[in-house]
Amino acid sequence: MSTTNSISSIVKTKVKTKIEGFQNYGALGMNFGLRSDPKEINHLINAINEVVSRAKEGDTVKTRQFELKGKFPPYKYAIIDLEGDPPKFFGFVVSNQVYQIFVTKTKYLLDLYETVWKILNLLIDFYLFTFSNHEARFFKKILPFKLKEVNDKTFFKVLKIVNVQKRNFEGLVPALYSLNECSYHDPLLRNSKNIELHFKNGDYYLIMEHNKSCLLSTLKIVQKDI
Repeated sequence: MSTTNSISSIVKTKVKTKIEGFQNYGALGMNFGLRSDPKEINHLINAINEVVSRAKEGDTVKTRQFELKGKFPPYKYAIIDLEGDPPKFFGFVVSNQVYQIFVTKTKYLLDLYETVWKILNLLIDFYLFTFSNHEARFFKKILPFKLKEVNDKTFFKVLKIVNVQKRNFEGLVPALYSLNECSYHDPLLRNSKNIELHFKNGDYYLIMEHNKSCLLSTLKIVQKDI
């Protein structure tokens, strides 16, 4: 076995063990390897901002970014959510920063995916929380083949993606209700089936607001359980 394959095998084993322990400890795995240094989080956010800024320079990838109010402990996790099939919107939350990256034309999808790839590289040591299997399927099985110049497919396999919905939640609204939390306004009324139609009609703001609702709702659930 080559040194590279040996290292990859060790990494995959460690990640699998971590995730299994993480999912079986409490509701989501309180503080299981999540604590980080505030300077590390700040450095990460600066790096993400640089990637986002460069993506906007090409004018094929659009972005929206805003800050959340309140105190956010320096935990090593991000909330992620994709919209569209194939995905055309990628939203994620790191600390108090919310990012939404998307395209308005399908011919620019590769530019979007390259930007997402760069961001995932920055988040490789983070737990990525989502509320569906859509993200894991795309990042682990589809994206590696979309980005043909990426030679190391092992990277995608060791992404630490955790589906919060598997923790006995039927949906975002019931999950928030069970935690005595209010749901966020969603102009699509939690119905993502018409995302493609809204995209064709140019209703990008509606999709962004739906994505925002998904991100912040999942964030509430994760914050409640960590």
